[in-house]
Amino acid sequence: MQVVQGVLATAEETVGTEELEPGLERALAILQENSALRGQFESRMIALVDSPQEGVVEIVSFLMHVLRWKAVREAVEERVRHPRGDVSHLRLHEAMLDSFSDSWRDRDLFTRFSGS
Repeated sequence: MQVVQGVLATAEETVGTEELEPGLERALAILQENSALRGQFESRMIALVDSPQEGVVEIVSFLMHVLRWKAVREAVEERVRHPRGDVSHLRLHEAMLDSFSDSWRDRDLFTRFSGS
């Protein structure tokens, strides 16, 4: 989560995804190397889904495009079906949900996915 917090701090200070991607790559590597902690990581990703912080959509979208965790997808789908609180977050949740698709519209914002 320290790496994720670093990405969120960078997102507050910058525009675009270029400066976020190194932190996102580190977070992805940590998640992939610590599969025994997946349940804990899933809970934290789901908690992020409801956060209005700058950079959350990019974090969830980048990580879930690779990992495709069912629990996170179901949480995002639930927020799309039944928006909570600020309904303007619906578009953000729709963007996160799109990242679970092979044809994710925003994948070209990230170097890792721009060639696919």
